Amino acid sequence: MKPRLTIVCENSIGRPLGLIGEHGFACHLETEHGNYLFDTGSGLGIMTNVKLLDLDLKDLRGIILSHGHYDHAGGLKKVLELTGPIDIYAHPKLFTPRFSNSNEGQREIGVPFPQKELERMGACFHFSKKPVELTPELVISGEIPRTTDFEQGDSRLCCRDQDGSLSPDPLADDLSLLIKTDNGLSVLLGCAHAGLINTLKQTLNLTGMQDLHAVIGGTHLMFCDDSQFQQTLEQLDNYQIKKLGAAHCTGLPQAAKLAAHFGERFFFASAGCSLDL
Repeated sequence: MKPRLTIVCENSIGRPLGLIGEHGFACHLETEHGNYLFDTGSGLGIMTNVKLLDLDLKDLRGIILSHGHYDHAGGLKKVLELTGPIDIYAHPKLFTPRFSNSNEGQREIGVPFPQKELERMGACFHFSKKPVELTPELVISGEIPRTTDFEQGDSRLCCRDQDGSLSPDPLADDLSLLIKTDNGLSVLLGCAHAGLINTLKQTLNLTGMQDLHAVIGGTHLMFCDDSQFQQTLEQLDNYQIKKLGAAHCTGLPQAAKLAAHFGERFFFASAGCSLDL
């Protein structure tokens, strides 16, 4: 059985099924070793969308959370109501208090539920900074080293220090899911806050594989300047990616540029999109 992924939650809709679009991301992954959910979206559309896409969350083997933002963990309570007790894999900094601080004001953007409340509902958290092998074909990246000199974090994203002040959020909990297949290696991104190129470097270092079949998910490129975007584009060419599915925080203007550059290798990873790996 080839691994198959289906985008459940995303900013845009790819199929006319009555799906709900929202600012967030969630992806269902089917494998011969069990099914997993990668992120849960904001919580507005996940229950409607899994029903319309004929996906069964009751048979999930586990949930992976890419990082502790509401638009990736906001649907977790609704999923737990359906699954009951389930393993959830994430970084130890998942529940860090987080804020967006911009000209529009300050707002909370962290995981919208207390850890203990989620645990009472059946969440069994497995926290690790290091890579985790879920199955022979699925590996969680763990904490991603920041080694590029041009990939800068989003200055609007902050966390609260012990003295109550806000400081730039390093988002050390940002992680991705690596999927090994006969066609090569695929990478599932949440937001790639660690940097898209940093993430791909970590992917190849962990697996020793060089053939990147697909890279899918949010890239956070909508928040970078022209210089960073251009350098990212130049670096991407070195990886000879066969399929690039942009989603969520890539942003439509940057996604359009990626589409022009990658041609038939590019697709919009909108809600409802499915791909056999």
